[in-house]
Amino acid sequence: MRRFLFVAVLFASVTVLFTPLSLVAQKQRGDRNRISRDDIVELGSGASTANDVVQTLRPLWLSPRNGRNSTATMMGAGGGAKEVVVYIDDKRQQSLDDLKTVKTSVLVELKYLDQNRAIQMHGPGHEMGVIEVITTAQRK
Repeated sequence: MRRFLFVAVLFASVTVLFTPLSLVAQKQRGDRNRISRDDIVELGSGASTANDVVQTLRPLWLSPRNGRNSTATMMGAGGGAKEVVVYIDDKRQQSLDDLKTVKTSVLVELKYLDQNRAIQMHGPGHEMGVIEVITTAQRK
């Protein structure tokens, strides 16, 4: 009985001790496909545009690994998107450079859609993925 009690107390102590560490680790990892307003604020003055935010927090969004390129096989060699497509407040932009025009002060959230999700939601031509930018203008 004493042994059981000792093991139970030891287990409870370890659980209490390490639970906060796992929560901190979980917060640091976060959602790899989303940058929230809180993430942008934590970044501070190190970023002035949406492009800076993405380059600092999620640089792989700008040049993702291209998995299976289904459009290339359906449309012949060279078919499909050549770069990630950007949507700012649900409006398709010309290029990734448009991220440089959005100031961090108006950013609410950024989301990345991988190849499968991008094609599912936006159709062909989004094989490299999509970065969706939501600003305060859209939230009004």
